[in-house]
Amino acid sequence: MKLKRIMPLLITILILAACSRATMGEVIEKDIPFNVKEIIHKERVKKGVILLYVTSQKNNQGEFDTVTVAFLKGNDQDGWENAGHNHWEHEEDNLITVYQDVFYDYDHKGHLENRLPVIYGKIESDGIRSVKLYSEDGKLEQAKIIEKKSGRYYMKIGDYAITKGIK
Repeated sequence: MKLKRIMPLLITILILAACSRATMGEVIEKDIPFNVKEIIHKERVKKGVILLYVTSQKNNQGEFDTVTVAFLKGNDQDGWENAGHNHWEHEEDNLITVYQDVFYDYDHKGHLENRLPVIYGKIESDGIRSVKLYSEDGKLEQAKIIEKKSGRYYMKIGDYAITKGIK
């Protein structure tokens, strides 16, 4: 008789455990397919964050670090998921690297809800003091520079045609 009363409680506990919401840290650790060496910056966007991070990669010339981005959808209350297409690029430059990516967020019916263009990179030259971004219509904006022990980085949400490191 006691078993019949306890069984529904055990089933409920198992179902709730299976439905637990993933934290941002869990998603970064388990769902991003690359080694996340360092988190540089989290930029809040509609329905989530754009995560700027450093990943350590290997190729035929050895191991190197490169900066990349991911789109994490959700919030702390409802949980997080890796909603981005995951990839990285690597360039060598003595002054500044420039990468662009666009994330698309669709509703459950396949309709585009949010387009998130991102421009980002690493500032390699100590002489560069600011990063200016120009849109195709000529609008000029300044990117936020993020300083970490591993280096100086920049990131900005938006469509930009030209990036200049200013000394």
